[in-house]
Amino acid sequence: MWLADADSGIGAPIPAELADALRGQSFNGFDTFRSAFWKAVSTSRFADQFAPQNTGRMQTGRAPRARKADRVGGRLSYELHHVRKVSEDGGVYDIDNLRVNTPKNHIDLHRNQ
Repeated sequence: MWLADADSGIGAPIPAELADALRGQSFNGFDTFRSAFWKAVSTSRFADQFAPQNTGRMQTGRAPRARKADRVGGRLSYELHHVRKVSEDGGVYDIDNLRVNTPKNHIDLHRNQ
């Protein structure tokens, strides 16, 4: 499963198929990018790895829900993590600089930096 590594390490890498679908596009902000990313997932071969309700969320540009054990407080859905911080010249829209994380893992990553 593609997101099997989202709960450990730096998270799950973005597959080339999804990266290629987004390359060359312009975005008005990270929210717009994130929405386009999840819409791309919803039409990719990875969509069948998600429950129907999560596929529906992705079709509208929202992230799928993480497992209950991987949620923290109100953070219920998968999150995109910049491997190299944007403040340290990490590319905001650079697919190679992004990983998908569970909320719990994302919090742990930033806590340990």
